[in-house]
Amino acid sequence: MTDSLRAKLVYACREICPMVLSEDETKVYPYAVYDITSVAQRDKDGVYAFFGETVIRVVSNAKSEADTTAAAIRQAVETAFRDGSSNFAPGDFSKDCQEGIWTIEMNYTLKQYADWSEPVEQTSNTE
Repeated sequence: MTDSLRAKLVYACREICPMVLSEDETKVYPYAVYDITSVAQRDKDGVYAFFGETVIRVVSNAKSEADTTAAAIRQAVETAFRDGSSNFAPGDFSKDCQEGIWTIEMNYTLKQYADWSEPVEQTSNTE
């Protein structure tokens, strides 16, 4: 079993805003950074799950944009990680503003119970 928590998170949020691992600095808002500390859950047969303590930070120079982006990411996470092969547990949410830059922090425990692979985009061949 492969730990796919990071790939699944980034894939779920791919159309919302740029999402990068850990800290990032940019002049393009909004963006999100994330940290995941995952732990393999084992039994006598080997790894049966991964649990990832996850922090997602949405950063924007506009409060309404930060709120909208955070809400979209929350929805994407809660949809992607409720599919039978994974699950989530929401944690604390906080909002802060420093020098006109808004940061919304969302904490989750993401859970993966089976291998996940990025869906293949289907294209239609209409001629």
